[in-house]
Amino acid sequence: MVKRKAILIILTIFFLIGVIHGLISASLNNLITWILIGFWLVFTIKLFENIKRHREFNSPYNTAFFVIVPLLIGVFYSIWGSFTGILGENLISGSNLYFSFWSLIFGLPFVIYGSHSLYRCFKKYRVIYFRTKSMNARALGFILAFSLIIFIILYWVVFYNVSEVFNSALTPLRFSLDLNLLLLLIISIFNLFIFGFLGKKSSMPELTREYIARRTRRINDLATPRSQTTRRVRSNIQSPSSNRSARTTSNRTQNSRIRPTHARVQRTKTTKKTKSSQSLAKVRDLNKYRPKGSMISEEDFKCIFCFKLPKLPEDKNRGVVLCPNCKHPAHADEFKDWMHTSNLCSRCSAPISSSYRRNPKIISVKNYMLIYRHFLKKR
Repeated sequence: MVKRKAILIILTIFFLIGVIHGLISASLNNLITWILIGFWLVFTIKLFENIKRHREFNSPYNTAFFVIVPLLIGVFYSIWGSFTGILGENLISGSNLYFSFWSLIFGLPFVIYGSHSLYRCFKKYRVIYFRTKSMNARALGFILAFSLIIFIILYWVVFYNVSEVFNSALTPLRFSLDLNLLLLLIISIFNLFIFGFLGKKSSMPELTREYIARRTRRINDLATPRSQTTRRVRSNIQSPSSNRSARTTSNRTQNSRIRPTHARVQRTKTTKKTKSSQSLAKVRDLNKYRPKGSMISEEDFKCIFCFKLPKLPEDKNRGVVLCPNCKHPAHADEFKDWMHTSNLCSRCSAPISSSYRRNPKIISVKNYMLIYRHFLKKR
């Protein structure tokens, strides 16, 4: 990760370059331009580090950092190309289109990346995360596409009228149709109509009883340690003499079966009580299971994958797993499936250790309902 000292060093270097260049040329525009170059360099390094981190953990890029911020930077730096005197000369001479080295270096890469992120909002992602909050990806795609179209059109209309009226006063302003913004406008309209209005909405799989039973069997197979499986295999592969002795002992035990006495019934009752008390003892320190956040609501106790509260008897034998970092819940089977494709939490994007991925702490649905009721009553 980019450390604060490195960020301060980069910004101070470009600030000093801007001050020197601004004093020599007596231009405030050059000072601001060099500072903006420093911010652009810091964000680009941060972007590549986050991409490397998400690739390492095989995690999707469904966060606001990858979706919204590149679009904002692409639009802002493309617009600033019309004002700056550094690398701002128009490469398309004799045309109403504007495209400079500034637009090519600082604006075009983020315009292309942001347009691809807008496409993924409609076709690939279901949810976009804003740290601990989330939003439907398709709805966010509609908002971004409409906002970009309206903003670009208003920008062109307003600055065209301003340049016509105050052309002599605004000499640094070179208004023309920016090629980056024109490209972004066309791609936004294409995404909005082709993948937004005409595209099909991806549906979540239905959680039927057969589907849940199949997933629980898969989790149990993954959760059983190898030592137990090897013991089972060894116990199945026995010699014929041992099989005979086992048959004789089983026949003896069947013949010597007696009805359970009153003492045995009491023993079973006491074991049931001890099991229930042990399960309640696990939930004593309830603050360990509280989702992170100053204010918690019912949404914080819903599964981060299916967005439903754990309930009985619908979720019987499923279990709940909490993220070690943000403490938000997920059904155990859905958590296991997510861990096959990613090593990051789907809610807070924090890395999850390999030991916890192999053997997560599973809370019963009954106990988690107690936790949920406790915090909502307390609130």
